[in-house]
Formats: sequence, C-alpha cells, structure tokens
Amino acid sequence: MPIQKPAPLMIDGRAHYTLSSVEPIKIEVTVPFVTDEETDFAAASIVRQAGGTADDLQDDAWVSEHFQGIEDGSQLLSAVRLQLRQMGIRSAEESKTKKCLDILVSRLNQSVPTADIAETREALEAEIAQQAQAAGLGVDAFLMQNGVSRAQFEESINEQARDEAELAAALDAFAFVRKLSVDDGEFTHYLSVPEKDLEQFIDQARHQGFYGEIRDAALRNKAMETVVSECVCNYKARIQGGGGEPHQAAHRCARRGFGRREVRRRRAQARLTRLCLASTAEEPSHATPLSLGVRMRRVFS
Repeated sequence: MPIQKPAPLMIDGRAHYTLSSVEPIKIEVTVPFVTDEETDFAAASIVRQAGGTADDLQDDAWVSEHFQGIEDGSQLLSAVRLQLRQMGIRSAEESKTKKCLDILVSRLNQSVPTADIAETREALEAEIAQQAQAAGLGVDAFLMQNGVSRAQFEESINEQARDEAELAAALDAFAFVRKLSVDDGEFTHYLSVPEKDLEQFIDQARHQGFYGEIRDAALRNKAMETVVSECVCNYKARIQGGGGEPHQAAHRCARRGFGRREVRRRRAQARLTRLCLASTAEEPSHATPLSLGVRMRRVFS
C-alpha cells in the first residue's frame, strides 16, 4: 500500500512543495537496434502501399518511378533502415525525458491537493472544448470523431490532470531549491513566443492579469530542461521485434509513409494549460500554449 504523503505547506496562498533529492537522476534507456528483417518488412509494406509487389522491389525502374530521389531497391532499403533508426532514436529520447520526470515526481514529499488537480482538469477540459469549437463540433461529437468514448475521455483526462498537477508541483520545488529564475526575454525560448510578438504578449498578460501564470509556466519549462540535461543516462541496444509485437516499428514506418518526416514536439509527462490572450481589435488574437515543456500524452493519441 503506497504511503500517504502530507499536504503541502501553504505560504501566501500558494502550496510549497519539497523534494527528497535534487541530485541528477540516473536512468537506463533502450535504443532499438534495426535488423535486416525489420528493414525488409518495412520496405515490403511501403512497396505494397505504392501498389507494387515484392518482385517490384527488385525492379530498379519501378522503384525510381514510384519513390522520388530513390534510384534502385538497394537505395530504398538503405533509406528505410535510416528511417527506422531515426524513429528509434526519437523514441529513446522521448523515453529518456519521461523517465527523468517520472523519477522527479516520485521525489515529491507532499501530495497535490485535489483542488489543484481539479483546476488542472478544468483547464484541460477548456482546451478540448476549444478544439471542438474550432472544428465546429460539440464536445461529444468531437470525441466521437476522434474515436474516444465519453468514459475513455473521463478516465484519460482525470489521469492526465493528476499527472500534470504533480509534475507542476515537482518542477516548482526543483526550481525553488535550485534558485532558478526566468526573465521576460526567455519567454521566446521557454514559451515559444516569437520575438516580434514578445512585447505585445507580455503587455497583454500584465493587462489581463495572467503574467504570473505565464512566468510560472516558463520557469517550469526551464526547470524541466535542467532536470533532463543533468540526467545521467545509460543507453543500451535492443533488437526490434524481440519480445512484444513483431515488426512494430516497421508497421509504424509504413503507416506514416516513407519519406514523410514525423513531426513531434518533445514529450514527457504533460502540460500545465493553454492560455489564449485576447489582443486589441486591430490585431489578430495571440494564442500561446503554456506547456510544461515536453508532452508525453494527449487525450487523443
């Protein structure tokens, strides 16, 4: 049975958290080793998607006609192998970040109050409602369109709210102990605000009373980068397809399509909230995601 942690000390209306340690985190991350079998399987899947057969892979003219920049079957196999390796490296880096933050959260000496988790949940629900509105749908219709039942949504958002609230608490504690700070000029990096919009963004935040919230989000991002950068990581190789579902990486490669660059932002445990600052009537609205940095899990994955 897990030990019940005490509630945090409240100072000036804010919860004050502590960590059992701020020493560099040590983890082990597995990097998949791409085998010939994985490469052949992925290449065969890609060829089938292009309307070909296994024999066409040996036809250099067919290959060059159907795959831009590829001259023959051998070059296609090399490109597919490279694609699988890159996917494995990206997966390992995401795993590294998640493991680091999981351990950081485990170091929390206090539990996060249910009221804070509920507040995080409300922010997540507001974000989903905003996405649904942008798609011209109600929330239930939006969930259905994404193949998510209401029960699945409730379970997912409850878990995500708890995870995000706990991560925010751990990052706050880390930033406090390490005496980290962030100035307005760093918002371009930690909040992804374009430099040309920075002054307006800050002015709006101050005017509408959100400056403290965006500053907290930026500081958490800084704390997260510090935790991950200081992490001592031991990488080990593993043959893909061993144990678990065979050809899993090859299936992913084929589904995305060869040559298509996978677009992912760094992910780990979760984000704080999304804050949309309304701008003046003369200017378009400026919406900025106040992420905790990297994102491990979305409601729709």
